[in-house]
Amino acid sequence: MTNKELFYFTGKCLTLDEHPGFRHEIIESCQADRIDWEQFVFLCSNHLILPAIYLKFKTHQILEYLPEDLSEHLKDIYELNVTRNDLILKQIQQIVKVLNESNIHPVFLKGSGNLLDGVYSEIGERILGDIDFLVPEKDYLLSAKLMEDAGYLKTGTIQIGIDIATMKHYPRLMHPEFVATIEIHRIPVPENYLKRYNSTIIDQEKMAVESLPGCFVLSGKHKIIHNFIHSQLSNKSHEYGIVSFRDIYDLYLFSKRFELKETLPHIQNKQMAIAYFAFADTVFGLSGNFYPSGNLSSWFLLKKHTFNLNSGKFYRLHRSFIFLRWQIVSKYFGQITEAFYSKKIRQSLFRRIGNRHWYKTHLDWYKGFFTQKHN
Repeated sequence: MTNKELFYFTGKCLTLDEHPGFRHEIIESCQADRIDWEQFVFLCSNHLILPAIYLKFKTHQILEYLPEDLSEHLKDIYELNVTRNDLILKQIQQIVKVLNESNIHPVFLKGSGNLLDGVYSEIGERILGDIDFLVPEKDYLLSAKLMEDAGYLKTGTIQIGIDIATMKHYPRLMHPEFVATIEIHRIPVPENYLKRYNSTIIDQEKMAVESLPGCFVLSGKHKIIHNFIHSQLSNKSHEYGIVSFRDIYDLYLFSKRFELKETLPHIQNKQMAIAYFAFADTVFGLSGNFYPSGNLSSWFLLKKHTFNLNSGKFYRLHRSFIFLRWQIVSKYFGQITEAFYSKKIRQSLFRRIGNRHWYKTHLDWYKGFFTQKHN
C-alpha cells in the first residue's frame, strides 16, 4: 500500500461500524498479505489511535486474522491505556475536590472532558495527554495556586517577558503521585478566536457531569467547535495540510450527538470548517453521509494532505515555509509593530532580546521543529 492508501485504509478501520462490508476487505487484505503492519502500527501510533483500532478490530472479529504478535501488541497497548485512564479519572476527582473547596467549578476540555462525558465506547479507547480544564478568568491564578499548594509543580521554564496572567493557560503542572500533567485554562482558545467562542458562550450551554458533581463539560455543539479551532486553527493544520486521526475520530464521535451543519453559524471561519468536515468524510470513506459536500477550501486541504503523504520533501518544505512565514511575518514583525503603540509589549520585547537564555530557548525550539520526522 502507498502512504495514501494506508491512510485511507486506517480511516475506514476507525469507522467499521459504518462499513459493514469493509470487514471483508480487511480480512482479504490480511490473508493476501497486502498490509505493511509495521507501517500501519507506526501511523496509528503517531496519531495516537492504537487503542481505538484495537477496539474496532475486536468488536468486528478481525483480531484473529492479524499476525499473532500484532494482536497481542494491540491488546497490551489497550490494557495499559485502560489502567492509565482509570488513574486519570481518579486524578480528576482530586482536582475537582480541591477546586470545589474554593467554590471553583471547572469545565473539562478535550480528551478528559470527553472521557467524563462518556463520548467513548470504553474507558481505554482514547489516549489522553494533559488534563485540560477551563476556570473563570477571575479564578485563573487562584486555581493555579490551589493546585501548587496541593503538590503540583511547573514542568518547564516560562519564556522570557511572558506575563502568566495573560497566557491562554497556566504553564503545565505535574504531580509526582499522578500520571497526567494539567493545563489550567484562562480562556478556551487563543485571543483571536474569542469573538465567536469564549467562556461566556460556553457557560450558556455547559453540562454538569453526572458521575462527578462539581464540574462541567462542553455541550455537544461546543465540543465540535472547540475541536475545529484546536485542530485546524490553533495548530494551523489547515495551512499545513496535516490532519490528526485522533482529532477527526473525536469529531466523528461528536457528530453522533450533534449535527455538524448546525455548528456552522457559530463558527468564525466557516469555509475552513466545511473543508475540515468534508475532509473527514473523505478519509472515513463515508460518501457524504458524514458531511454532504465540500468546497474549494476542502479541495486544497485534500491536495496538500495528499502531497504531504506522498512526498517527504514536499512535507518538509511546505511545513517549513508556513512555519517561517508565521514566525517572521506574524510574530516578529507583528510584535515589533505592536511595540510602537504599547509600552507593555515594548518592555516585554526588550526584556527578551536582552536575555541570552531567550536565544538558547528559541534556538532549541527551532531545532525541535525542523528535526521532526515526516509522519
